[in-house]
Amino acid sequence: MIWRHPGGRQPVVALLGPRRSGKSSLLRAVSQGCGSTVVHAHLDFHENPVDPVSAAALTAFQMMRGWDTLRRSPVFHRFALGLLALNEELEPDRARATDQIRGLIQQYTRNTRGGRFASRLEEAVDATMDVVATGVLSPLVSGPRETASAVRERARPVIGSLLQGPARWGLRDALRWHVGIPEAESAGSVDALIRLSSASRSAVVAPLMAAFLADAKDQAERHPALRSACSCEVPDSERARGRHDHAWVLLVDGAQTPAGRRFLSAFLAARLRNAQSEPGAAAAADPVVVLAACDQWQPEWTTRWCEPWRTTPLPDTPQRRIPLLSGATRTVWTRQDGAGAAPDAASAAHYWYPVWLDPMPEEQAAAVADDGAPLAAPVPAPVVHALTGGHWGAVLAVQEQRAAASPDADAAERDRPLPAAVDADGRPLWSRALEECLPEGLAVPGGAWSAPPPAVLAAAYLADMRTADDPRVPPEIADLPRSLELLRRNLWVSTFFHRPSLIRDVGWGEADRPAVLHPWLGRCALTALSAAGPAGPAGPAGPAGPGEPAGPAPGAAPDPWREVFTRQSHALAPLAAAHGGPAPGREEQQLFYDLCLGDFAPVAEALANRFDRDHRAWVRLLDYLASAPCRLVQERPAHEAYAALLAGIERSGRDVVAVATAKLLALLWLYNDPLTERSRRWDAQIEEGFERLAHNSRLLDVSALQQAGALFA
Repeated sequence: MIWRHPGGRQPVVALLGPRRSGKSSLLRAVSQGCGSTVVHAHLDFHENPVDPVSAAALTAFQMMRGWDTLRRSPVFHRFALGLLALNEELEPDRARATDQIRGLIQQYTRNTRGGRFASRLEEAVDATMDVVATGVLSPLVSGPRETASAVRERARPVIGSLLQGPARWGLRDALRWHVGIPEAESAGSVDALIRLSSASRSAVVAPLMAAFLADAKDQAERHPALRSACSCEVPDSERARGRHDHAWVLLVDGAQTPAGRRFLSAFLAARLRNAQSEPGAAAAADPVVVLAACDQWQPEWTTRWCEPWRTTPLPDTPQRRIPLLSGATRTVWTRQDGAGAAPDAASAAHYWYPVWLDPMPEEQAAAVADDGAPLAAPVPAPVVHALTGGHWGAVLAVQEQRAAASPDADAAERDRPLPAAVDADGRPLWSRALEECLPEGLAVPGGAWSAPPPAVLAAAYLADMRTADDPRVPPEIADLPRSLELLRRNLWVSTFFHRPSLIRDVGWGEADRPAVLHPWLGRCALTALSAAGPAGPAGPAGPAGPGEPAGPAPGAAPDPWREVFTRQSHALAPLAAAHGGPAPGREEQQLFYDLCLGDFAPVAEALANRFDRDHRAWVRLLDYLASAPCRLVQERPAHEAYAALLAGIERSGRDVVAVATAKLLALLWLYNDPLTERSRRWDAQIEEGFERLAHNSRLLDVSALQQAGALFA
C-alpha cells in the first residue's frame, strides 16, 4: 500500500478495530518501519486536538526533515505563503497592507534554499565592491572615492534584488497557484494573499489544505526517490517495472475524535477540490496515503463497503466485504473504479478504504500475558488467545492481573478462572474489563442488580450465532435494539470475531461466518451474569440428571443466568413463529437454550434421536449446540465438569449411539469454551466418539462423521 503508482490516487485507509485493540501500537510500529526511507508524519488527536490548519502545519513540519531516499527535503511553498498571510495582522490601509504582504514574500524568499544561497552571494559581491572602492582607487583622490562609495550604497539593494530574483522565481508556481484558487477571484498574487489574510479561520481551511496537497504532489513529481537508497523487498509481480516510488504516509491516531474528524473531512474535501480544479487522470494524484485509527463505523462507508457485522453485502449494491489489514491491497480498493461502481467518484466515500486490524497472534499474546508475571501459574497460549481474541487491551489486562497475583493466595483464589480473578481491592477482572471496553451509553454491571444490565442482555442474545445476523429483534428484551446498535457501531460485533470450531466446515460447508460479539467482551459479560446469583442445575451441585426436573428447586434463590436465557428463549419462539420460521429450526434453537440452562441430558437425547437422518446436517446441529454458553468451566476444572455432565448416562440403559452422542456433545461443549485447555487426550476422545458413531450408523454415507473425526487425529 505504500508503493505509489504514477498517476494513481491514494486511499484514506480506515484501520478498524474496537477500543484498545492495538491500533495505536500499530501506527507507532508503521512509523518506526518507515524510518528515514518513506516520507511520513504522525498526528495524535487524542494528545493534541488541534484545528485542521494547525494539523496540516504539523504534518508539513514533520515531512520537511531529511530523507535517505530524497536528494532534497520536501518544501511546502504554497502552504507556507498562505499560512504566513493568514497569521499576519494587516494594516487597514490597502497600500500598507500590500507592502506588508510583499515584505512577507521577500522575507520568505530569503529563507528558502535559493534565497539563502543568494544572500551568501550578495554578501560576497558586497565585500568585493568594498575592496574595489577602497583598494583600487587612490586614497589621495577623495572625490572619485566618495563617488564610488555613493554608487556602491545605491547599488546594494539593486544587487540584492537581482540576486534574490532567481530565488523568488523558484516561488513563481506557488504564487501563481494562489492566483488560480476560487477565493482569489482572479486577483494578483499579492491581492490574493491579502484576501486570504482577511478571511475567517474557517474560510481558509479549504484553500490551505488544498495548498498542502498541491505542494506534496509537486514535490513527488519533481523530486522522485533515489533508486539506490531503498531497501524494499520487491515482489516478482513488480520486478518488471524496474523501480518503484513510495507514497507519503500520514498516520492519524484519534481519527474519530472531533478534531480528527474535522481534519480528515477537510483533507478529503481538499483532495476533491484539487481533482475538480485539475480534471484528468492524474488530477488528484497527490502522494499522501492516510492510515487512520478508527473505532467506530461511519455511515458513509456503507455505500461501498459491507458493515463488519453483516455476513453478506446488500443485494444490488456495489458493497464489498472489508479485508483484513494483512490482506489489504490496492487492487481490492481500486475495484470500485470499474464500470457501474456507484456512487459518483467525486465523493469523499470514493477515497475511504476500511480494513480490519488483524488480531494479535497466539504466540505474541502468550508472550505479553506472561511478561512480568513470574509468580503466577502459567496460562497456556491457546487459552489466552481464545479468551482474549487477540485483543491488545485484553491481553494487557490478563498480564496485569497475573502480575498482581499473590503467591500466598489460598487455593480458592488460585483456582478462579481469569475473568473472575480479583485485584487487591477485591474487584474482579471482568468488571474492570467491561469498564474499559463498553461503549459510552452502556452501563457497566455492578455488584447488585435489580434487573440484568443491557450489556449483559445483549451478550446473552449475541451468544446464539443464529440471532446475531437476524434483523428481527424480540421487543420483550429491554433496550436490546439500542444495545446492539451501540455494540455494532463501536465494532464489538463482527464476522471477524467468529472463532470457527474444527468441525464447522464439515457441517456448514462454505457458509458465511456469522457475526458474533468479541469473545473477551462476551466472556466478561457472561461471567458477570454467572456471578450475579446462585448456580442453576448445572452449577456446583452438578447438572440435572436424566430424569430430574429442569427448573430450580422450590424456594431456591433466583438465578439470573437461568432467568435471562429462559426469558430470551420465550421471546424468540413467538418471533420465529410469527415470521414463518421452519419448525425444525425453532426446535434446534430451543435445544440450544435448553443447553444454556444446563439441561444436558434431554438435549443429548434429542440430538441422538436425529442421528440417522442426515449425518452432515447432524454434524451441523452438533456444532451449533456445542457453541452454547457454558458456565461449568467457570466453576470447576473441565475434567470435573465432563464427569458431572455424564454422571449416570452410561448406567441409564441407553444404546451405544445415545451414549456416544452424549459423550461427544459434552466433550465439544467444554472443548469450545475458551477456558478449556485443549490437549491430545481431549482430541483422542472426540476422534473416538466420531468413529464409534460411524461404526454404528444405519446410513450408508458416513463421510461427514469420518471427516469430523479426522480433524482431531
